[in-house]
Amino acid sequence: MKRTMRNGLACWAAAAAALLGVAWTSAARADDGADDRALSAAIEQAERGAAAGKRPIVDTHIHFWQVTRPGGVPWPTPAEGPIFRDVLPPEYTAIARANGIVKAGIVEASGIVEDNQWILDLVRHDRFYSFFVGNLEIGAPTFAKDLARFARDHRFVGIRGYLTGPAEGITLSPAQLASLRDLARRGMTLDIISRGTKNPKDQVIALCTAVPDLRIIIDHLGGAKGPPPIDPTWELEIRRLADVCPNLHMKFSSYYDMYAPGDVVFPSPTDLGAYKAHFDVLMTAFGPERLVWGSNWPVITLHGTFEAQIAIAEEYLAPFGHKVRDKVMFKNALAFYRRHRP
Repeated sequence: MKRTMRNGLACWAAAAAALLGVAWTSAARADDGADDRALSAAIEQAERGAAAGKRPIVDTHIHFWQVTRPGGVPWPTPAEGPIFRDVLPPEYTAIARANGIVKAGIVEASGIVEDNQWILDLVRHDRFYSFFVGNLEIGAPTFAKDLARFARDHRFVGIRGYLTGPAEGITLSPAQLASLRDLARRGMTLDIISRGTKNPKDQVIALCTAVPDLRIIIDHLGGAKGPPPIDPTWELEIRRLADVCPNLHMKFSSYYDMYAPGDVVFPSPTDLGAYKAHFDVLMTAFGPERLVWGSNWPVITLHGTFEAQIAIAEEYLAPFGHKVRDKVMFKNALAFYRRHRP
């Protein structure tokens, strides 16, 4: 009798587990389907928003600040000259719409925690600004609390890290790993700079492999420097990054940085030939699925125009056809910068 009861209970448990597995699988598929439908709707909306005869563009990298507010801002400073002024949404909106931008994402205001809320409030009622990449110090004692607070706003899709702090950079200490895994659990993103001595490529590889379910993007061509010929060390590091880190994207942005000696007034080239060799490395390494366009406005205005940078991108992508062009110029952005169900 006892054996019969045990067998019956075992069968019931197995059946319940199977049913639960089916339920979880069905729920996961439903979530995936909802995500796919939301992305398709966003792409259709972007295509409808494009001007007649133009393909849509989503700008994934712009900044706002207000130097005249009480207390000022940490950056820019008077040393940055023409961009040391109030830079606010109405100015960008006019420039962007005139150049075929259908949606834009803002990237961090500063390392001040409350500036995340300042940005969210600044564009609260403007659907043109569809996502915001904030700035929180990875590994800080208040990281989890701050992230939970800002994550209540669906527009807060991730953070830019290892820029304003911590001073020691990427250490992957227990505190840093806890912050990075918190981002990953929430289906959020991490923007990072990797150029020169700032976050070397081997440290980025360590980060990617330590948190493989975190979606990461390296800003501004991964530190490419012109003119040709290409630095073989840079090319080797870029190709290794792309191979080792499938969770890593590259931001196809801020082209003028290749020639500018920093955030100073400096005229960078506007012909495609000055950039093409480096673009080819990024395209062949990451492929059109993992390149995401962005401008870095208004910082790029120190070195060239918004219009010329778009023209360089369009000229480079034209031979690849509309399918590749659309991935790089808007579809990849809509897929990457959205909160994913982990």
